[in-house]
Amino acid sequence: MIETISGVIAAVVLIIVSLILNKYFTTKLIAATILVAIAFIYVGFALKDNALPYIILEIAFAVLLYFMAIIGYSKNTSLIAYGIIIHGVWDIFHHNGGIVKTNIPAYWPSFCFIIDIVYGLYLLYIFKKLPAWV
Repeated sequence: MIETISGVIAAVVLIIVSLILNKYFTTKLIAATILVAIAFIYVGFALKDNALPYIILEIAFAVLLYFMAIIGYSKNTSLIAYGIIIHGVWDIFHHNGGIVKTNIPAYWPSFCFIIDIVYGLYLLYIFKKLPAWV
């Protein structure tokens, strides 16, 4: 339960910080940067005490999200939002060592899932509502 509450609070803070930074950077640049950053968090976890197949899996998924960020930035901003939402699904795959068994902190998948879904849905709304240059 604490992961859920913390995740909602962190997502709201992330949205507020994004709005503040919007004075200096476009929303799509901020979102693309966040997508790339969160994509590689699991690579960091994988590099600590995990077998090579899990490291390769985490790198492959991070690279996929990296390309979604690049293509989303240059062609279709909705891809960035979908990438963040997909990362939320990836979080759930790690929950309790379920589908993906990379060794990560137990609280992380639930916490990160909430942030990704809330922020991803927010971005989807913004990108659909506002012009492509946001």
